[in-house]
Amino acid sequence: MIYVWAIVVTGGVLAALAVLLLVAERWLVNYGQCTVRVLDADAARTIEAQGGQTLLAILQDAGIDVPASCGGKGACGYCKVRVIEGGGPVLPTEAPFLSRRELTDSLRLACQVKVKDDLGLRIPDLLEIVESMVRDRTYDATKRWRFHIRGENGKRESAGD
Repeated sequence: MIYVWAIVVTGGVLAALAVLLLVAERWLVNYGQCTVRVLDADAARTIEAQGGQTLLAILQDAGIDVPASCGGKGACGYCKVRVIEGGGPVLPTEAPFLSRRELTDSLRLACQVKVKDDLGLRIPDLLEIVESMVRDRTYDATKRWRFHIRGENGKRESAGD
């Protein structure tokens, strides 16, 4: 019986600490409004967002599609963007997904970059990302990709079916 109480008390203390950290981050850490400039071949787009969010979440909220098959959990390495200004240092969670060439080209994982200040970036095409993964041998050949192409009538047409 004492073991059950020890587990319950330990779990309660850990849960209370987690809630305390979340509340402290929400109320004590304020990055304010940040500007994210997305440079494209056609034009530049400026997004105003609340600091502290991930870059992937900000881009998705703005309607900009960035491939992220893991849903932004930092497990796939597909959400690569070229950070031109800002962004801070590369995190240890990004390192396994980025080659030396990509690091020198300022590529980062959008799901791991916390926006704390103004940021400038360029989103590479999916083809560029796949080419670099194949070239640097970071592509996982055991994963199956499925592409859906929207036809003229708006319905999805599966490629390879």
